[in-house]
Amino acid sequence: MFDFTNMNVLITGGSRGIGSATVELFARLGANVSFNYYVNEIHAEKLLEKIRIHPGRPFCDRCDVSNFADVERFIENIIARYDHIDILINNAGIWEFGAIDTMSESDWQRTLRINLDSIFFFTKLVVLNMKQKNIKGRIINVASTAGQRGEAFHSHYAASKGAIISLTKSLAAELGPDGILVNCVAPGWVMTDMSRSALKAEHKKIMGNIPIGRIPGPEEIAGPIVFLASELATAITGEILNVNSGSVLCG
Repeated sequence: MFDFTNMNVLITGGSRGIGSATVELFARLGANVSFNYYVNEIHAEKLLEKIRIHPGRPFCDRCDVSNFADVERFIENIIARYDHIDILINNAGIWEFGAIDTMSESDWQRTLRINLDSIFFFTKLVVLNMKQKNIKGRIINVASTAGQRGEAFHSHYAASKGAIISLTKSLAAELGPDGILVNCVAPGWVMTDMSRSALKAEHKKIMGNIPIGRIPGPEEIAGPIVFLASELATAITGEILNVNSGSVLCG
């Protein structure tokens, strides 16, 4: 059920945080895992070396997910190596502070370009490959609780994540007849490099809104992602799986 031997998995933003944990888990389960980095080449190389002990054939390369030409080149390289992509995990994203009255146009556009446009780029090209090769594939997008309830001083981030949720539902309806399942995991606070400083600064306030009383690690988000890609989830599409320690209880 959780055997991904000979499956080709592409994970964006795979060099750190949730992406890194997801790369490791799919590799342990036998997949041929491809992932990108943009800045952190050293960490990406260490991760690549770490997962080489597993039976799959990993691949990593630099890719600017906000640039369509770069994404196209990256995916062409993956297809040249593996022929097709079975599973796409759209995980790449940034989380930056921005008060609406002082946020610059470039700040807004950078977040939307990396968090949202990248999903369009990767999904467009991967779906084309899936259809050409008649792959009954899986696409899992990583959103956030911010896309469900909003987040003060991070409106650009919340807007991008809310759009991802709507995009997931739209693509599930569109691609279901092709046998391609599209789902979303929406994490809350997660103990990663991106959130560590905020968690430290507002620890008491944040913990007061979390029923189970702890912040999950990135591996606890990777598990639900793998579940949605597995044979246990063959009748699930258009779903938003909330993994937030109970901090946002919504239907």
